[in-house]
Amino acid sequence: MPNMNLVSLRLALLILCVCFALESTTLHAQNQTAVPSQTPEAKPAPSTAQHAFTEGQVQEMVSKLKDRVGNAANQVIGRIQKEETDLRIKYSYLRKPERLDPNTYASRDEIAQWRASVQQLNEKEALLERLYANADQDLGNALTQQKVNQAVAEQVKNELLKSFPWSTIKKKNELMRQFVAENDELLVFYDKNWGSWKSGPDKNTPTFNDKQIAAAYQDLKERINVTALQIEDQYKALVQ
Repeated sequence: MPNMNLVSLRLALLILCVCFALESTTLHAQNQTAVPSQTPEAKPAPSTAQHAFTEGQVQEMVSKLKDRVGNAANQVIGRIQKEETDLRIKYSYLRKPERLDPNTYASRDEIAQWRASVQQLNEKEALLERLYANADQDLGNALTQQKVNQAVAEQVKNELLKSFPWSTIKKKNELMRQFVAENDELLVFYDKNWGSWKSGPDKNTPTFNDKQIAAAYQDLKERINVTALQIEDQYKALVQ
C-alpha cells in the first residue's frame, strides 16, 4: 500500500491490547480461585479442578499468542503491502512527463510496449482489489492456521478490518482503474494519429497541425493529470 506502516502500527497495538486483556483476565480468574469461600458449609473443589498458572507462564502464553497473531496478520497484510508497493512503482512509470509527449515514442512498436505496461498496471490493480475483498477470509484462515483461539482470532480480525480506511481504498481503486483506461485511450490515440505531431517550443509539449487532433490530445492529457492528482490525494489520505 502506499504506506502501510500506519496499519502495521495499529495491528501491533491491537495485538498488545488483546494480549493484555487476556493476561488480566487470566490473572483475575486465578485470584478468584485463590480466594477461600466465605460460606462455612462450602467445600473446596478438588485440587485437580484448579490449575493456577504462574505469572511467568501467563507471560509466556501471551508472548506466544502475540507471535501467532503477528505471523497470521503479516501473512495477509504483508502480501497487500507488497502488491501496493508494486502497483505504485508501475503507476509511477506512467506518470513520467515524457509518457504524455508523443515525440518521445520512437515507433508504433514502442507504443505497443507501453500498452503492455498499462495492461500490467491493470492486472496489478485487479489483484490488489481481490486481496482487499478477501482480507476478511484470508485473515480468518491465517489465524486458524496459527492455532489462535477462535474468540481472540475473531476479535483481532474484526478490529484490524475496521482499522482499514475502506472508503479511501475504494476511491483510490476506482481512480486507478480510470487512470488505466485514460492511459490506454491516449496510447490508442498516438497509434491512430501517428506522425501528426512535431516537437513544440517547450519540453514535452507537442504541436499539431490539425486543431481537432490537438484538442483531443489536450483533453486526454488534462484528464490523465487530473486523475493522477486525485490518486496522489488518496495516497496521502491513506497515511494520515
